[in-house]
Amino acid sequence: MTDVLRSRRLTGLSFQLRPVSEDDAEYIVNLRSADSQKQKYLNPISPDVEAQRAWLQKQSQVEGDYYFLVQDRFTQQNVGLIGLYDISEGRGEWGRWIIEDGSLAAIESVNLLMSFGFHDLGLAEIYCRTVSENTSVVKFHDGYAQRRAAAAPNTVELRGETFELVEHVLTKEEYVETTAAKWGSFCQNIFNRRLQAELGVFEFHHIGIAAKSIDAAAAGYRLVGYADEARFTDPGQGVHGLFMTAKSQPRIELLENMDGSKTLDSWLSHSVTPYHFAYYVKDIETAMSTMGRLGIRPITPVKKSVYFQTPIVFMVMPNRFIVELIEISE
Repeated sequence: MTDVLRSRRLTGLSFQLRPVSEDDAEYIVNLRSADSQKQKYLNPISPDVEAQRAWLQKQSQVEGDYYFLVQDRFTQQNVGLIGLYDISEGRGEWGRWIIEDGSLAAIESVNLLMSFGFHDLGLAEIYCRTVSENTSVVKFHDGYAQRRAAAAPNTVELRGETFELVEHVLTKEEYVETTAAKWGSFCQNIFNRRLQAELGVFEFHHIGIAAKSIDAAAAGYRLVGYADEARFTDPGQGVHGLFMTAKSQPRIELLENMDGSKTLDSWLSHSVTPYHFAYYVKDIETAMSTMGRLGIRPITPVKKSVYFQTPIVFMVMPNRFIVELIEISE
């Protein structure tokens, strides 16, 4: 096991997993003791925070044991726990799974863990053993292409009571061919709804395209149905621009440098001409704050657009693509 994998942070759309640390002992104790119904089906832990801290210190040295805190990327709050452990001969067990009530982290936390197990650790099979009476979790496993298998052992004793276990197994082939896409689509829908709720307005406006010559570029786009919408010059950005529209096609904004400007040189030198998507937002400061929590950072100051006559800002995504935010006028 490498230190790199032990310290790996798994980032999704709405949620991320980060390795637990000894400093998380109090959170873990509080979460696992907060709901007596959930606690009933979990292996008991000591309510003593220092005892949990000691266990975490010991766990961090165990080969093939990965324990993660689930965090909400929008709120930056901890919302649950999940683990992958007992890894041997290409198989691993996942569990220690508990998500706070009201959080939508369930599917994305599992999807992140499965992707880590199959793609980063190279596992061929991941299984989970659930107390049969824990019907909501059993139903979750049944509903997402995780086939049942005979659990070994097939019972567990918790707090003096014996429960039957249900084992669900997911292979890498099943995950890659079916489950990953299903979970990914669900997570994308959750993210889209949350982003819309956070921003109030997030409406696509145009694709920005860097050009050495607006007129030369426009001639090509006219051959696929585009027509001029509006021309402008923005000295603050150092560009001349032309908006073009076409039926059933996205609005485009062709941009060229003003004399003496180098605004677009970086993209032109790398032949990256479609270089940003632009969106209307209700409040640009709120949008910047939300996107900042998602790892999207500003690369220009907020400034007033000559064309829109409202504040705009350019931000770079983790994949280095640019988004422009345009504050919608009232």
